Amino acid sequence: MRIIHTIIGLLITFIGLALLSTTMDAAIRNMMVKVYGIILMSIGVFYLKKIAKLGK
Repeated sequence: MRIIHTIIGLLITFIGLALLSTTMDAAIRNMMVKVYGIILMSIGVFYLKKIAKLGK
């Protein structure tokens, strides 16, 4: 189970990082995508620390 939780946490974190690195034409849309990226990345890190127990 730990391996599955680790893979899920890494996947969530990488999706957040991908959203942070995107650029779009509209400034407001760009900011919203970056906010979503930060939220997803923090959820992924939290998942890795608490549920997959990698942050001991």
